[in-house]
Amino acid sequence: MSSNLLIMNVSIQWVPPFQLQSIQLSSCILGPQFPPWLQTQKHVEWLRISNAYISDTIPDWFENVYSRINYLDISHNQICGKLPKFQESNATTHSRYLYLNSNKFEGPLTPFLSGVEELDLSDNLLSGNFPLVDDNIDITFVVLRLSNNNLTGDIPKYICKMMALRVLDLSKNKISGTLPWCMGDLDRLIVLDMTNNNLNGHIPSSLGSLQYLYSLHLRNNMFHGKIPSTLQNLASLNILDLSDNELTDIIPSWIGEMSSLQFLTLRSNKFHGYISPQLCHLSTLQVLDLSHNYISGSIPRCFANFTAMVANLNAELTEIRYPQYTEKMLNIIKGVELEYTSTLRFLTSIDVSNNHIVGEIPEELMDLIGLLSFNASKNHLNGSIPEKIGNMKALESLDLSRNKLSGSIPPSLSDMNFLSYLNLSFNNLSGRIPTGNQLQTLNDPSVYMGNNQLCGPQISKSCPSDTSSDGHHHDQHVLESEERLAFYTALGPGFLVGFLGICGILHFKKSWRYAWFQFVENTCNNLLVAVALKAAWVQRK
Repeated sequence: MSSNLLIMNVSIQWVPPFQLQSIQLSSCILGPQFPPWLQTQKHVEWLRISNAYISDTIPDWFENVYSRINYLDISHNQICGKLPKFQESNATTHSRYLYLNSNKFEGPLTPFLSGVEELDLSDNLLSGNFPLVDDNIDITFVVLRLSNNNLTGDIPKYICKMMALRVLDLSKNKISGTLPWCMGDLDRLIVLDMTNNNLNGHIPSSLGSLQYLYSLHLRNNMFHGKIPSTLQNLASLNILDLSDNELTDIIPSWIGEMSSLQFLTLRSNKFHGYISPQLCHLSTLQVLDLSHNYISGSIPRCFANFTAMVANLNAELTEIRYPQYTEKMLNIIKGVELEYTSTLRFLTSIDVSNNHIVGEIPEELMDLIGLLSFNASKNHLNGSIPEKIGNMKALESLDLSRNKLSGSIPPSLSDMNFLSYLNLSFNNLSGRIPTGNQLQTLNDPSVYMGNNQLCGPQISKSCPSDTSSDGHHHDQHVLESEERLAFYTALGPGFLVGFLGICGILHFKKSWRYAWFQFVENTCNNLLVAVALKAAWVQRK
């Protein structure tokens, strides 16, 4: 009855009239107590009660009934207390799968068992060192996930004997020491995730022997030294995340020969030197993050060869390769650090910010029409913003702040339909800020601050052309007022001359004077008669 919202509303004393081998009630509401009726089921081999709203401890009877179970999934609940102890299974023909992740289990890890193919204890509150393992026990893990706990100590050497291991996720713990050299013996490994620990030392060159390795996550540790050149042998590697370490080197040119690489992030290390043009051979690359290093030189024009950033051709290639592990990566976009998981395959980004890069922004980069984010802030870029930047219509985030860019902001910037984050501050830009379309929503003045020669309504600063236009209208208004004044000034003398001319003629020509006064008298008489007739008519009514 999994994947429903059924409520198992039974009494605590209920005794089921059946004996089951398989119980699957995931996403049904069984809690908050651990269902007591399960202790009556003596032959269960398959129990799935994940996401069942249980917020209880594991009861004492659980170990007696389920310590040898083949498939157990009690993940995504709020189960607390100590981990249950499991016993070696009597069955030799079946592998065991134990999923206790996403709960609130605390305390130390229980001893690892033989015959378990997948063990997931991630997202709990477990602490302490790795358990001791008897040399006579053959550990057969294919998937081991212990991420997001509080585990400490070194990585035990016996992990190197788990020859069937394909997914090893120990991320988000407090594991210290070095990465064992013998991990290069895990020749079936697909995923190695050591993100967010306290590991130090050099990255073992033996990792170059992992021919099936698909993703390597070593972010946020204390690794130092160089990237081992043996990693160029990893022909299947799609994701390489070495960010937030203390690696010191030039960016190796041989990385450009890793033809399957789609996500490369070397952020926050001590890399220096130029960006090798060999990187441009990575036509499948979707994310390139070289930010927060000491890289100098210019941005290679051949970055336009990243054809996966023109159209996301790899969207189907980065699907989850193993059902118990979801690929994830941090990326700063729109000024915020975000973790991408299921949407990672759609991400396209270039980040070269916080370096010592000089020169102009290559015009060729404007051909990356599928790029979602471009960040080149806090460098020494000069020249102008390319006129064809509007070609990058998929761009959602653009940060060119704190450089030495000059000239005007291209009007084509207003052609971008999805741009929701823009930062052009602290450059030497000048002229009118473009308006229209998506730019109308970016009305924060801080986007343009530090560019004293910019103008426009976005920063409440009038442009010189606006002032000239206003002056023209003012002059026109003054001219019209003066013409009106001249008209009325000329009207007075004209009236006076005309009036005196008529009066002079009537004074000196007697016949005209008689005719004029006769006309005025007749007109007045006619008006008086008309008024008298109208008054008489009104009285009769």
